[in-house]
Amino acid sequence: MKLFAAYVKRTRHSTWASADRVREIMSRPRHSAAIPHELYQVNHVTGHEVTTDDGTFTVHSLVPATDAPRDTPLDICVYLHGGGYVNGLDDRHWKFVSDIAGAGMKVIVPDYGLAPEHTASSARTLLDRVIGDAADEARDSGHRLCLAGDSAGGGLALGWMLTTGRHDARDPVERIALVSPWLDVSCTTEGLDALVDDDPWLHPDGLRVAGLAWAGADTARGVDIHDPLVSPLAAPDTDLAALPPTAVWTGTRDILHADALALGARMHRTGATVDVHTCDGAVHVHPLTPTPEGKAAREEVIRWLSS
Repeated sequence: MKLFAAYVKRTRHSTWASADRVREIMSRPRHSAAIPHELYQVNHVTGHEVTTDDGTFTVHSLVPATDAPRDTPLDICVYLHGGGYVNGLDDRHWKFVSDIAGAGMKVIVPDYGLAPEHTASSARTLLDRVIGDAADEARDSGHRLCLAGDSAGGGLALGWMLTTGRHDARDPVERIALVSPWLDVSCTTEGLDALVDDDPWLHPDGLRVAGLAWAGADTARGVDIHDPLVSPLAAPDTDLAALPPTAVWTGTRDILHADALALGARMHRTGATVDVHTCDGAVHVHPLTPTPEGKAAREEVIRWLSS
């Protein structure tokens, strides 16, 4: 992990190191990476479009390629990708969702709109449809529905659970897996500043710009940066207590480790079921990294989702 952290610091730290750098990223066209060819060799991959008032979005579905018919009902995982709300799906995400599918699950991956053109409210509308449809499918087939996400996707997953008006979609979600979730777009969680020097990847100066754009407070459908949709740690204890069993994976060389610890402490206090898995010395989203620690954590996440 030390070698990987050094590599990350050389190649990725500049992305989030300054507000100006993130503004530059948001000023140019950005698209999700194409699904890698090798995923088609082990999965049946399909996609369809969902249109809302905010635009048309692609929703991908992966099921493991086995001898069973591809429409055989399976447990379902809706996966929300990270990227600071300003970057789309990349090869790490595709590899991770393929591994989840390989455990015998159907994985649904909405390619939600990015900031600043789209906001959290736009994503919530899309997820109301996507997760609502997944809930109907799971209910009709007698299978389980899980929700998972990494980084910003983890924050979006929890924010949707806490604020959606679609209780018929939310209530069937049986468990949530969060990988290095970003749970406060203002980056003011207690203990976060003390982690800045050890984090080779993220910096609050860059994240705050992305978070402000994602909240879209100055837009017609925007929300305040302390709204639980974008900052789930701002939710009242009563709402956190109502969440289904939740597991969190976090590393100590990640400024968002503070968010993970804060969520775990608050959910424990409310009596909710939560497990926080901490990897000492690990960087942001370590279960998605090509390291021994990442492989072990990735297997934990998948085992927990599919058990």
